[in-house]
Amino acid sequence: ARSGTPAASPARNEHRTEKKEDTWKCDECSATNLTSTKRCSRCGEPRFAAFSASTAQTQRPEVLATADYNQNVSSMRPSRVDGYQSLYPRIHESTKAEPLTLINSSSTADKPYSLRPNTKQTMPQTHIENIEEHDEDHISEQEAIVYISDLPPSIQDDSQLHRLIESRLEKVFQIEPISIQCYSKLGAGLMRVRNTQIKNRLVEDIKIMPLDLLEGTHVISFRETLEVVSYIVIDTTNEENDMDLPTAQEIRKRWIELYRGDEPSSCDQISVQFPNIYRIVSTSFDDLLAAMSTPDFLISKLFAHVYIGADCSYFEDLPKSTTKEELETAISNSIRMKTVSSLSLHIELNKQTNNACIIATDEARLWTTKSFVYINDKPISKKASLTCRLLVHPVLGIHNDDEIINHTIFDGKASIIERSNENLVLEISDKKIYDNCLSVGVLTPKSKPRLKMEIYMAFTNPENREIDTETWYHVEMVRYKPDIMQFTADIDHPIFHYRWNAAIWLQEFQNAQSKNRSTKANAKAQSSLSNDQIRHLLQMTVM
Repeated sequence: ARSGTPAASPARNEHRTEKKEDTWKCDECSATNLTSTKRCSRCGEPRFAAFSASTAQTQRPEVLATADYNQNVSSMRPSRVDGYQSLYPRIHESTKAEPLTLINSSSTADKPYSLRPNTKQTMPQTHIENIEEHDEDHISEQEAIVYISDLPPSIQDDSQLHRLIESRLEKVFQIEPISIQCYSKLGAGLMRVRNTQIKNRLVEDIKIMPLDLLEGTHVISFRETLEVVSYIVIDTTNEENDMDLPTAQEIRKRWIELYRGDEPSSCDQISVQFPNIYRIVSTSFDDLLAAMSTPDFLISKLFAHVYIGADCSYFEDLPKSTTKEELETAISNSIRMKTVSSLSLHIELNKQTNNACIIATDEARLWTTKSFVYINDKPISKKASLTCRLLVHPVLGIHNDDEIINHTIFDGKASIIERSNENLVLEISDKKIYDNCLSVGVLTPKSKPRLKMEIYMAFTNPENREIDTETWYHVEMVRYKPDIMQFTADIDHPIFHYRWNAAIWLQEFQNAQSKNRSTKANAKAQSSLSNDQIRHLLQMTVM
């Protein structure tokens, strides 16, 4: 304790902390609070902080030894994640305060010690200028963090982003942040401001701020909390079609085990059409930093890769002949890059629905500013979400369309797209309801035959499709035994509705006779079958 410190008068002590049976008065703003609250409900000041500081003037405190002090401060610092320092700034590290003293107060029996600076006069005086006027007693000088989202993808220089944001804040809103940290690879950042009043102004009043860039204006957002969306892709290249993929809950659990940060706020499969892709939302820069250093991991003996701070978009109803290579070339041309790393751009193509999912991050984040690409000189628009199209069949004369779409399973979210023979195509406007319909698979109208519910394949009726490598030979045929009897019990099987193409069948039969029948197109599907097995399946197909 300092020598020569004058004793506080009883009146001063009474003013600083008034302790009643049910309430206590705050030293900073004089607000009255319930005994059960530990901090002031108005300014956030701890209940006993001011009292301990004033008591220290009349009692001799026990000063912490230098070694003990260093040990205590060290234990209070955030831990490193897998050898990498936390991205969160230590708000109070920049404040040069006197060594802390351990103060014993007889009036605070439940919490007898308080860590406070031993010279209040040495604390820096912060002058708040150019912000909304507030009652001086209500201003808290504790620094606060504001998160920044939607950083412009066209700028990869973090320092340049820092300068742009800082200059705009000072010029337009007369706000001078203490520090700004931008992470262009994540599309997010954070800044430290002098108090919660400035933070509240940014988050609640200003909310968004335009930045003037060479290519135009881009809007960033200020947020109370951090939310960064990433995508996890399970590699299914060399796996079987009926493989068991991990659940979203298993993905979330594995994320926590690996990166040891906060639990993600959500984790879901993006679509039944792309079951190997998961959307995960992080609320901590720490686990994002760990994921950036270790983006690849193993789960359920499957390889997975994390695309951090990524964007997800889709193409629907692509031409039947479209390949992943064509899509990659089209996207690369759109963002004016010769080649794009597979670590920055992932393309998943569903050949059954003719839809594609595009995951873009890092150097490919510029894709978020584009709305279409050219494929074979034709513009193809990208979409933020897939249309949830449901095929209901076989709809007979006894069924009523209105009765079907008003069924409780759809909860009023179904509308008719088209009706063709016994096929009714519905659009479901709620993804959760759509996923549930696919999971249930059966619709049961009152006192009428049951109906099947399944994914509708790209507005194409089976009667208009041929028996080819995509509909049958390389995808479905190899899953069956060479026995025609297994199909006789299911007259609604798609194979009975596809159009026959003798030339395609003959080509497949000739391939099966070749010693080297495994081409790039069919190696995955047929690699486990012998030539003799393939020929028997082809003979069954003719029947």
